Amino acid sequence: MFRGKSRSFVAAALIVFAIVLGCPAFSSGKPLVVAGDEEKKGSYLVEITEAAFQRVGYETEFQFVPWSRALNKSIQGKYDVLLAAYYTAERAEKLDYSEPIGSADVMLLKRKDEAITFHDLNDLRPYKIGHIGASKVSQEFDEAEKSYLQMEYVYNAETNIRKLLAHRIDLVVEKRQRVDELLKTVFKKDAKNLEYLLPPLARNYFHNCVSKLLKDHEQIIRDFNKGLQMIRDDGTKAKILSRHGIYYD
Repeated sequence: MFRGKSRSFVAAALIVFAIVLGCPAFSSGKPLVVAGDEEKKGSYLVEITEAAFQRVGYETEFQFVPWSRALNKSIQGKYDVLLAAYYTAERAEKLDYSEPIGSADVMLLKRKDEAITFHDLNDLRPYKIGHIGASKVSQEFDEAEKSYLQMEYVYNAETNIRKLLAHRIDLVVEKRQRVDELLKTVFKKDAKNLEYLLPPLARNYFHNCVSKLLKDHEQIIRDFNKGLQMIRDDGTKAKILSRHGIYYD
């Protein structure tokens, strides 16, 4: 006669136990599919995301595709999590944002033999500027990009740098850390011929995002933030950053 009550008690106990352990009680048992662009593969952003989700009981499966695809399909809810996106008010209407997981200075890269200088964005009008499709920089730059800057779009930073070296464009917009990595590896012989145009365009922060179309979007973000705080508190995040040569949080 107590069998039904016993089962209810056990079910309730399991839910409480899951919460205590930090595990997502609603989990379907399938890994969260986390989508990002190719340049983030193997980065500290992936390690931090994986470690934070793991700490609160989620498994993750990473897929690396062109940024515009990762962004659009995440907004549509076809991916569970969008990896490392900048905040914009437009995106925030459709995506829930986590706490920051990293930061990046966005720079302009030029050939050393070109005497290009700028004090404001109007100075960039004469130049062809390479950028990643669907990427954002800052409100000021994004508005100039739409209205008067000469932009050319590709899928990755490597292609833009090749176009710059071939004199097909005049400037490249890209994160400093990504450019530094490519100049040490793919473009090691050409690094001496390139330099940054100062000042930086922006310092932006990376967040993980979940589409508001997914019914559990608030809990996924809440759980991720909890895991992020846990790996920050126990030093795991600092160790990940150190392995990637980053010594600030």
